[in-house]
Amino acid sequence: MYFDELRNKKIKVAGFVLMTIPATIEYAKDIFKIVKDDPKNMLFWMPDGLFESPENVLVSYYRRNYENRTMLFGIFKDNKLLGEIGFSGVFFKSGKVTIGYWLRKSARGHGIINKLLPRIEKIAFEQDWCHKIQLICDAENIPSKTIAEKNGYVLEGVMRQDAKWPNGSLRDKLYFGKLKSEWNKK
Repeated sequence: MYFDELRNKKIKVAGFVLMTIPATIEYAKDIFKIVKDDPKNMLFWMPDGLFESPENVLVSYYRRNYENRTMLFGIFKDNKLLGEIGFSGVFFKSGKVTIGYWLRKSARGHGIINKLLPRIEKIAFEQDWCHKIQLICDAENIPSKTIAEKNGYVLEGVMRQDAKWPNGSLRDKLYFGKLKSEWNKK
């Protein structure tokens, strides 16, 4: 399958390198520190709770990248991990993928996701079975909402109280979509 082939490749886009984050304790420590240094914003990416240890990061990454239907790429610049982008959900039968992303605090606000998203869309829509991409974000995650809107995604709905954060608060989620036919109009 095409996604499995991508796990071992480096994709160069706009001065960045996209590749699977190696499952090493060094990267696990880096990700753990990124999350620990910015817990409020990282909850948008991890609403079920933050990592408890670097070892917890390793277990989570292994399960997510090899046992679940995901294909996520680390975003690297000058060999430094800046974040992650890719397919947080792949649904072959319904013909759609969900794209997810996150960036470390120092990498935000520079348009990085806007530069990388078109390449990720191309990977998805080059698959014969894929006809739709979803972006799902917390209703209070204004940067992700803005990214969806700037990149031509249509707000398809609001799922009220769709996520429960560790503090017990119930959060709305925004569901954005882009159809292959809309992407082809570029």
